[in-house]
Amino acid sequence: MKKGIAKIFCIIGISIFLHTVYSALQHRKYLRLTDQPFEGVPFDIVVECIISLFLFAWGIINSQFLIPIKASTHLAKKSFDSYDYRPNFTVFNHRGKYLNEILNK
Repeated sequence: MKKGIAKIFCIIGISIFLHTVYSALQHRKYLRLTDQPFEGVPFDIVVECIISLFLFAWGIINSQFLIPIKASTHLAKKSFDSYDYRPNFTVFNHRGKYLNEILNK
């Protein structure tokens, strides 16, 4: 039952967010028609956006789609030397070659 309620909260959060976007676009269009400067989004649109964010986040967190990340299962299969091996960062054309020539003179 909790999973269904979480999905409903996700849908409500998304729909409120879409309404917030539409309201912001409509407000911007109204300002253009009345030749008023844009000074920001009205407070009610900001509050509506924050409410939709919290509803959507609550729905996602409680939907039980998230699985825990267990790094120990992946880390147990690899040796420590395999983590330090990064062939993309290997540089063979560096100043060590020239320093070796200077030091051996």
